[in-house]
Amino acid sequence: MEKKMGVWFLSGTAFILILFFNLMAQTQISLSDIIEKNFQAAGGLDKINAVKNFSFKDRQTTYFLSSAAQMKITSGKDPVITEVILVDQKSAIRNCFNKLNDFGALLEQTLQIRAKLYSGLFTLLNFQDELEFRGTKRFGLKEFHELGTKTKDLEVAFYIDSKDFLLKRVVFRGYKPDFGKYEVNHDFGPYQNVNGINIPTSWFSSQVGTRGHSAEVSEVNFNLELSEDFFTNRDVNVGKTEYSEGILKGNIVDFSLGREDRIMISTNWTDDCIERAGFSSEDKLILTLGTIQIEVDFYASQPPRSAYNEDTILMMPARGAENYMIYILASGYKDMIEQLEPLMAIQIKKKD
Repeated sequence: MEKKMGVWFLSGTAFILILFFNLMAQTQISLSDIIEKNFQAAGGLDKINAVKNFSFKDRQTTYFLSSAAQMKITSGKDPVITEVILVDQKSAIRNCFNKLNDFGALLEQTLQIRAKLYSGLFTLLNFQDELEFRGTKRFGLKEFHELGTKTKDLEVAFYIDSKDFLLKRVVFRGYKPDFGKYEVNHDFGPYQNVNGINIPTSWFSSQVGTRGHSAEVSEVNFNLELSEDFFTNRDVNVGKTEYSEGILKGNIVDFSLGREDRIMISTNWTDDCIERAGFSSEDKLILTLGTIQIEVDFYASQPPRSAYNEDTILMMPARGAENYMIYILASGYKDMIEQLEPLMAIQIKKKD
């Protein structure tokens, strides 16, 4: 009896093990399966390949992508374009108020990966020949397939949802002695269906030690009619500047009415203009807008806290850009906002 029970136990155990390994074999997934399912989740490879270029908006920023993994990012309130970023798989360059800058190795390679990703409709299309499967990973209750690739200075990880096979996260990691540790996460929000193709409605980018940035994906358009040089043309449209000693003329590129009726005016003046006009910090200037003249306190860098009060009108460098801003903190100017428009003429001169 004991012998029969032992045989039954061994047979039962073997049967359970066979079922277990069969189940494991069925649940295992290959790299090619993940990539194929990612295409299907986005709407199918035929629909993806039919898109030769497309665009979408993030507030006042517009992204243009080509099927050749080119990306052009423009910023400004129409018809103004204050900044153009051009990205291809050889370089990335920024033109902000007609001042050209590159990005450095880590940021350039991040932009190039983003260009490849976005131009493939947020799928793995442009990475399929260079990916490796790194297994599964959990974030909270959700499980993801982790796929990876490398650039010269970056490790890049793509996280594909194991349920719907849409891309939900990209992580960029790198290190350069002149930059330090670099780690940026892009987390993609809910997907939207546009003409049969699923793309994110938003993403949130965060870097260790920073607050992060939320971006939108709206006004999506496929297969636009673009000029042959569109993805190489880096021209901006910020009006013109004129300067002489003590006088500076230019144009408004943006404006807004903030809290407590405070007006913010963005100009097309840069450090070069300020230097040529001979302005120095704490100069008293006279701002002319149409028939309106206002006295302004000028600062060549961010002013001290003591400079901000309810009667102040300040001019200072814009944060994160190349131009100068005018902040009207004083009351009584609310109605002036109705007279402002993009590229409106503006003048400032030293007070006599």
